[in-house]
Parts: sequence; C-alpha cells; structure tokens
Amino acid sequence: MPVYAMKVTSKTAHEKTDQLFIYTFESPEHGERTIVANLTNTYEVGDVAGIAIEGTKLPGMEIKPRKVFGIPSSGMAMGPVDAELDTDLTAHFDADREPRTFKVTIEVEVEAAYAEDAQKLGAKAIGKGNGTVLSSTEA
Repeated sequence: MPVYAMKVTSKTAHEKTDQLFIYTFESPEHGERTIVANLTNTYEVGDVAGIAIEGTKLPGMEIKPRKVFGIPSSGMAMGPVDAELDTDLTAHFDADREPRTFKVTIEVEVEAAYAEDAQKLGAKAIGKGNGTVLSSTEA
C-alpha cells in the first residue's frame, strides 16, 4: 500500500501522555483517518503530510491498525510534504520496495572438538536466533 499526501484537519493532545498528539488527516480520495503520532514530527491544522496507510511496508515494519493508549490509529504520519492531496509519495518515502536478494554474513561462536561439529552446532545456534550479523549487502 502506498504513502499519500493528506491534510491535517484536527489536532488534539493525548490526555494520557504529553508525548503524543491525536490527528485527523483527510484527502478527497482516501477520506478521513485518525493517527496517533509522537513529537518527532508535529503538524498544525492545514499542514500536508505523507501518510503511510495500513499495509504499507517500511524498513523493519508493516503499518497495521492499532490502539495507542486506547485510541485507534490507522496509519503513520511520515513527515510534512509540499504536494497536492492524494499524491502518491511511496517512492519519496522509500516505502513498499520490491523484494531483492541480499547476502547476509552471520557470526556465531560455539565450542566443539572438530570443525564438522562446529558447523552443525553453529547452524543450530543460528536457527535459534543466536549470532551476530556482520554485514548485509545487496547481492
């Protein structure tokens, strides 16, 4: 799912924490959505921001509807933009990339009497989530 330009139509402080705001973003094609956002990017009514809607994939995460301190939040505000409402900003925010091949080098330490045993123990350790990623490069 893409990232779209949407306008702030309301902003209120979250009553349970001083670290969050509750925004309403709106656009003609995508309607209205409530998003709970932190203080990293703040917006005022009338500002236009990039909004990642549910299903948008970003590094390390996928946007899903959730509740934040009891308030439903349906997307993520990505930052202010200078764009017409409903403009697709997916490429601008590097979202929804197609999968590509990576080579990942992982290091794990095991104790073994022989190299063959160490390889088997190392594979088991990596399978259990142990090890340190040394590098990740596009193949």
